[in-house]
Amino acid sequence: MVSIRWVEIESYLKEKNLSDKMRFWKQTIENVKDFSGTSPPSVFVGSFKYPHVFLGILSPPVKQENAWLLDSPEQWYRNKASIDEVLVYRSEMIYSRFVSNVKNSKGKLIDVLQELAMSKKQADVEVELKKNPIFRFNLDGRTSPIGNPAPLIQARIVGNPSVERKVDYIVSDLDLNATEAAIKLYGSNIPISRIQKMFSAGLLGLNFQRKFVPTRWSITAVDDSISKNLLAKVRTYPELNEFRLFFNEYLGNRYYVLLIPIPYQYELVEMWNLEGKTTTSEDYEPHWGRKDYAYQTAGAFYAGRLAAMEYLEKIKRQAAILVIREVTKEYYLPLGIWQLRESLRDSFNKPFERFSDLHLAVKKINEKTNKLWMSRSKLLKNLKEQTKLDVFMKKTK
Repeated sequence: MVSIRWVEIESYLKEKNLSDKMRFWKQTIENVKDFSGTSPPSVFVGSFKYPHVFLGILSPPVKQENAWLLDSPEQWYRNKASIDEVLVYRSEMIYSRFVSNVKNSKGKLIDVLQELAMSKKQADVEVELKKNPIFRFNLDGRTSPIGNPAPLIQARIVGNPSVERKVDYIVSDLDLNATEAAIKLYGSNIPISRIQKMFSAGLLGLNFQRKFVPTRWSITAVDDSISKNLLAKVRTYPELNEFRLFFNEYLGNRYYVLLIPIPYQYELVEMWNLEGKTTTSEDYEPHWGRKDYAYQTAGAFYAGRLAAMEYLEKIKRQAAILVIREVTKEYYLPLGIWQLRESLRDSFNKPFERFSDLHLAVKKINEKTNKLWMSRSKLLKNLKEQTKLDVFMKKTK
C-alpha cells in the first residue's frame, strides 16, 4: 500500500479549482478533533498486522446532504467522475480507526461500525478522536483511496440507521454461510459495494465463523462468490453462435471483451503502458475453473469475471471470454477495482461488433491496441492449437 502525503498529492491535480478544494479539506480536517459528521455510510478494515488490524468508520467532519456520494463507486461510474473528482470525494472524509482482533465481536465501537455497514442511507455520527487527523492517502489498487487517519476514542450514530428488512433477515441468520448470504443479498438487488462492506464487517456467515475481513480481501471474496454462482448456471446454457466484441474506456483504462462461441473459459490480459514501457500480466481459467488464486491480475480477474457472468446469464448463453485491459498513462492514480467492474458491466450495454471467425475478431482488436497481448494469451493459444488439431483430423479421415 502506497502512502501519499499532501505535498505529493498536489502534483497530481490538474485543475486549479480541484486543488483549491483539496486545500480547503486539508485545512479543515487537520484542525478538528471532535466532530459531528455524516457517514456515506462507509467502513474500512485494514490488513496490516493481521489478525490485529485497524477497523474504522469514514465520515467528513461536517454534516452533508450528499455524503452518500463520497463512497458510491456505482454512482461515480454513472457520473463518469474523473480521478481528481474521486480523490476530492475521498479527501473529505476522516478515517476514524481503532485496533482490534478480527475475531472480536463485542464493543461499542464495533457496534457502530457494523450498524453503519448495514445501513442503506447515510447516517449522522458523533466522533471523538484521540488526536487530530493527518492529511494523507493510502492507495493499494483494489480499494478506493483511504485518507486522513486518526485514532478513535468514541463514536455514536445519531438516530437509527436505515436497514432493509431483507438485509436485517440475512444478517440475523446465523445458520447461513457467508457465500450463500452474499448471493442472497445480490439476488435482492443490494449493490456489490454494500455487500462487500457487510462481508468485511463480519456480518455474514455462520455464527462461529464470523469475523472481520480486510476490505481488500472482501472485495475479491464477494466478486468471486457471486460470479461462481452465476457461472454454475451459465455452464448449462447453449453456446453463443457468433463472435462478439465489446469495448469501453474510462479513466485511462481501455477494455476489449471478446466472446467466443465455445464452452466457457475465461482470461484477463492486462497491459500497463506507463513511463514509456509496457508490462503485461495474465490469468486464465479453464472450463471447470481454477484452484489457485489469480496472482498476476489479482482482484481484477474476479471483478471482470463477475461482469461477464452477469451478461451471459442475462442472454442465457455460454461462451469463452477474453478480456484485454490496456492501462494508459492517463490512469495516474489507482482508484480501486470498482472502476474495472463497472466499466466492464457497462461495456455489455453498448453496441458490439459481430464476427464470423476468430481471425477477423483478433484483427479488429489489433487495429486498436498493442499486439503484445497475443503473446501472453493462453486462451488464444489454446484456440489456435485446437484449430490445427481440427484441420489434422479432417486430413486423416
